[in-house]
Amino acid sequence: MSYAGSVLRFMIPPVKEPMTAEVVYDHWIAMLDAINQEDLVLSQWRYADDDRGVLLDVHERARVVQLAISDVRQLNHNYKGVGLISFTSYGNFSMEEKKYHYTENGFSWGGGGSGAFFIDTGLLKQTDWPNYWQVFANCLRHLAGVIPPQWADVAPRRYRPHAAFPHRMWVGWMALVPDVDLSNEMPFVALAEYLPGIGTLIVTTKEPFDPDNEEHIKLARATEVFLADRGLLPERGV
Repeated sequence: MSYAGSVLRFMIPPVKEPMTAEVVYDHWIAMLDAINQEDLVLSQWRYADDDRGVLLDVHERARVVQLAISDVRQLNHNYKGVGLISFTSYGNFSMEEKKYHYTENGFSWGGGGSGAFFIDTGLLKQTDWPNYWQVFANCLRHLAGVIPPQWADVAPRRYRPHAAFPHRMWVGWMALVPDVDLSNEMPFVALAEYLPGIGTLIVTTKEPFDPDNEEHIKLARATEVFLADRGLLPERGV
């Protein structure tokens, strides 16, 4: 088994007022710290200072924030340390290993639109751990405990062309649907667990989700249609 290129996406509601870079950083670190016990590849995150081989522990707050602000100012010269900012880190790698074996994490938030937290396991080596689906499910639980999401999902990138609706969010392997209890309405999925005060965590299959497996595709698409029929599958970008 392997992580098969799965990407966890966690969408966060817009903020009422623009946020400082330091406040956005603090939310990001709280999210990383919430999942760092689930698997080694989700711990020991490093912030890469360009391609110069400088790897900072993400908890080096002042330096990481300074570098992130510098990155924003390359695109927005008027940035004053308040508003949309992005942080990107890498786990489980040396600079040499980064060419073929790493986990990437990104977080963007603080401006007028929604925020996004993601984990991309696309370049991880294989693992023999048979129940690693629980890692992703637990990550969704923990992240929702830090910031309730607008929407969250886990799916291999190669699933996306198979999604039931080209203009709506996909489910793929897993999704977290906010503000509803669907735990007794979805007998066709492997797991539909209500998280009180948050929403329903859906896992379509406990097997590693395979975008070449027709049964897995059918389960994911059926879940998306089920949600769309109830007005619970958001349009992309909303």
